[in-house]
This record gives sequence, C-alpha cells and structure tokens, in this order.
Amino acid sequence: MKVYSRKAAGAIALIAGAALALSGCTSTGGDNSSDTGETEAGPLRIGTLLPQTGTLEHLIYGPRAAVTLALTDINEAGGVLGQDVELVVEANEHDASDPTIMSKSVDDIIKAEPAFVLGAMGTGNTNAAMPRITEAGILMGSPSNTGIALAGINDLYFRTIASDIIQGRALGNLILQNAPSTVAVLAQNNDYGNGLRDNLQETLEAAGAEVTYGANGAGEEFPEGQTTFTSEVTAALATNPDAIAIISYEEAKQIIPELQAQGFDLSKIYLVDGNTVPYPEFDAGILEGAQGTTPGRATVGEFRDALIAADESASKSLAFAPETYDAVVLVALAAERGGATDTQTIVDNLHAVSGADGGETCDNYADCLALLQDGQDIHYQGQAGGGPLNEDNEPSSALIGIYQYDAENTPNAVGEIEG
Repeated sequence: MKVYSRKAAGAIALIAGAALALSGCTSTGGDNSSDTGETEAGPLRIGTLLPQTGTLEHLIYGPRAAVTLALTDINEAGGVLGQDVELVVEANEHDASDPTIMSKSVDDIIKAEPAFVLGAMGTGNTNAAMPRITEAGILMGSPSNTGIALAGINDLYFRTIASDIIQGRALGNLILQNAPSTVAVLAQNNDYGNGLRDNLQETLEAAGAEVTYGANGAGEEFPEGQTTFTSEVTAALATNPDAIAIISYEEAKQIIPELQAQGFDLSKIYLVDGNTVPYPEFDAGILEGAQGTTPGRATVGEFRDALIAADESASKSLAFAPETYDAVVLVALAAERGGATDTQTIVDNLHAVSGADGGETCDNYADCLALLQDGQDIHYQGQAGGGPLNEDNEPSSALIGIYQYDAENTPNAVGEIEG
C-alpha cells in the first residue's frame, strides 16, 4: 500500500505491512468493526481503477497526479481521524477490447478491501465493474463518467462531473456560436458516444441546424477502438458539413489526420472531454482554432503547478484532475465527519460534506477538517467548481470549460459556462 506525505519531499513511499485485520463477516469494504459491535477508526483505505492501458490511457495523467496530491494534502493536514489515508490497490480498467483485464482488476480491488475506489474513467468500464465492486460493499466514485444512465444508478456510486446532458448542450451552443447550418458527428458506439451525441443533436436541431451525418438512428457510429476512418470521413464530408464534432476517446488521433488528408478545415472541428487533449505528435498548427468542451473548471495556477510537482507526467494532460481531487477529498471528509472509515459511514456523510445541507464553505481539506473538528457543518467547494451532490449522487450544478487550440496543437481554456 502507499501513503503519501510532503514530509517525504513529495516522494511516494511504499510501505510493506500486514493486511488490515478484520473481525467477523462483513460485506462492507474497509470495515473496521470489532466483534463487540463497536466501530474502530482504522486507516481509511482507498483504491484506484484507472486506464493504465487501452483507449483511455491518454487520460490517466491528470487523475493519477490528483490522487497523489489529494492524499498528500490530506495526510499533511493530519489524515482522517488522525491516521494517514492508505492507497491499497491501483487497478487497470483498460477498455472493452479485453474484458479479462477488468475482471482481474475487480478481483484485485475486492481482495484489497478498500472502503472506496476512484474510477472507472470510462462509462462503459464503470458499468462493467460496478456490479461486483458494489456487491462487495465498496463505494465507487468517478471523476469522468458522463453517461446519462449512471445518474442515481447505485447507492454505492457517485461522480464529481456533469452528465452528458449538460456537456451536450454546451457543445451544441458552442458550435452554434459560429452559425453553421449543417454539422456532421463522428461518434463512437457506446453509452458515452451515443448519449453525448443525442444531447448535442437535440441542441443543434432546436436551433434549426441539421445533423447531416452520424445522427441518432442513422447507424453511422463507429466501434470503440477502431483505428482507420477513411470510409467514415469520406461519408461525412460527402454531406458537405459546415462543422464536424468528434465524440471519441483516443480514436481522434486517427480521425483528425484523415480529415486533414481529405481537405477539411480543421479549425471547424469540435472535440469533447474524451479527446480535448494536446496533440504534440501532429504537425504544428494544424489544429489552431479548433475548439472543445470539457466538464469542470480549467486546471490553472497553483493547483496546476502542484499537480505537476506531484507527478510530472501530468504535464501531458490535466483532464479530470480537479474532479479526481475533489472525489478523494470528499470521501476523506465524509469519513472524518462520520467518525469511522468504513464504506457505509462514508456514504452516510458524503452528501453533507459536499454542502447538500448547507454549512460553512471551505475549499481545502485542512480548513474543512478544522471546521469539522470544531463541530460545524461544512460545504466543500473544491477544484472542479461543481455544486453539492444531489439525489442522483452527482453535482447539482457544474461548470463546462471551453477550450481553443493554439499553434502548438494545445487546448487552452478560453471560458466556461455553468449548467
């Protein structure tokens, strides 16, 4: 297991030790109950389920750094109930191409018995992992699941990001600002791609624009993990669209060069949270002027610097870092408020520390901890800018960041809207 502390100069200390002893039979992850029925406040044990490989691997950098930074900040502030939080398992969600990887990862998580696991990042991956993880009594929290159907799906699941309903509307309104009358949509065929496409299409059509390719019901989606897109791009361009929206993960790395090869003006493409990342491998300037949307506040300033200091690979992409940081801090605060580190205690207090019941506003773990120890209710306003958790275990309001690509093919924040 791993324990993080700035006192170790930000290094990751690997601590070998015996497994946490559990008395009695329990179905609740991270339970510290004794056979006398009393609850002991053992260390808060958490895990991660992130894309170490696969079609989402390009998005791991921000969340991985955010977990490190959050644990460092929590433990340096005194930990949870006076003990350091422990990272006891780091599992790989991969993608749908090899279900055996996810199956083994779920086995590893259940064996490690965390109270909470951060992940998965992909909506489809969460759907694959959730039945067994939550049946084992482990709380899941995702920084990036935007699938609409996940709203309120399970009492042992929450997310710190807006659903595709909000991002779809924001993306549609962003495209409409440039007054196109026709839009082609290249969308992957999974819960994420279809849900985001549907809400984008609804927004465009309500304003009088037409989706000329990739519309709901047309059967023109592509499978996740596809690597060549000559036919799809040819068909989309044959409809003579004014703009093209690409709803994908790393497939955009193949779609964008194909659009360029077939002569489309790349300043007229629009990306989403799954692919609004730097593209240093492309020729300089080919994406200049292209735009994208990503739920959450842009990662800038001191927080950005702290993330990169925690894990220098975060300089590659900071997508979903704020949402990850907030998820870990919320869990820690919930355990502190409830006076125990088992899953059910966290669940019982999660909404309260997010501000669902009001309380004194605080924006970092140390300040929130001091308020809790003083007996006050709190409203943690974190890095992502989302509102308190609602009855569907998701932010009651959320920010959508607007990005524009520069001459180095890097997306830069140019604005944000609240949904």
